[in-house]
Amino acid sequence: MLRRVRASVRRMPAAARLIAIAALLLVAAAANLAARSEPVGRWLPLLVVAVAGAVVAGAPTRLWPLPAIWLVATLLVTTTGVPVDAAALVPSLVAGGVALVAAVTVDVFPVLRDRHRRAQT
Repeated sequence: MLRRVRASVRRMPAAARLIAIAALLLVAAAANLAARSEPVGRWLPLLVVAVAGAVVAGAPTRLWPLPAIWLVATLLVTTTGVPVDAAALVPSLVAGGVALVAAVTVDVFPVLRDRHRRAQT
């Protein structure tokens, strides 16, 4: 069923772009709530819907934008002047940083592998 949904979304590139943008905005909203010490029940559903939307829109071709938006939104919360609990902010920043490094590694590994194969031939 997921294949059919993805195929129908990919036939309409504008819809795929809108879903991808909505996923990025939902990740930013989830990061904002998580950094402000909101209960997990408020931000986790947003994050789940965002990742599901990214998968449907075909965003898994590049993984790094979602954790990057999480990290940027978390950092922006600290500049708004709203009191932020460090006990919630630090894990959010660490999780975003680790996820970003992992996503960039996953995105870059196939490119490096292809370059290595081309160099050998």
